Amino acid sequence: MAVLAEQWHDIHSRLSPEAIEALSDLAGRLLREDDQEAAEEIAHEIAGLLRRRLPGDHPFSVALRERTERRAGVAEPSLPLAELRALLSHTPSPAEVEREAVARLLAAPALTAAELRALGQNPGDPALIRLQDDDGAGRWPAFQFDADGTPLPLVRLINGILEAFDDPLGAASWWLSDNGWLGDAPARLIGRVPDEQLIAAARSETAGV
Repeated sequence: MAVLAEQWHDIHSRLSPEAIEALSDLAGRLLREDDQEAAEEIAHEIAGLLRRRLPGDHPFSVALRERTERRAGVAEPSLPLAELRALLSHTPSPAEVEREAVARLLAAPALTAAELRALGQNPGDPALIRLQDDDGAGRWPAFQFDADGTPLPLVRLINGILEAFDDPLGAASWWLSDNGWLGDAPARLIGRVPDEQLIAAARSETAGV
């Protein structure tokens, strides 16, 4: 929990909106819980949620492994409930975290509608992720296109799996955030790992929602 508090912002930057909501809900329950045993159960739920979504070399993942190794054959004292609460009491609100996550996605390289049209592409293509900035203008994350501006068939397929038309922020977050199963952000792995591996990861993500 100490590492969770220290890495809160970084952890959120790597999660999908659904995972952020689940983590915020668990953290809120932990802050409200008065029973030590119940609080520890919630802490275990948090660990399980993040173990599946963070890369193995992330500080939180490393801390989990070290704790597991320490506990092998050795009884480790429980972290007092007051300390659990104190560790998480300064974490930002879900609204603040969401604003930061959206800002990170909007900061990624992207094309405008005018640039897409100049490349002969349709900005209204429902298979492409369209984000909207504060001014209401559309932004199409650049990882979706090859060097000449043609939408990548793999991206269009996975966007369909992720239901990007209905949840563009969630789909963009999946592509641009580090994936614990893949070991990197899916957008950075296009062409570097088999297409089937990325497709399986996307299907796994939606199956867990």
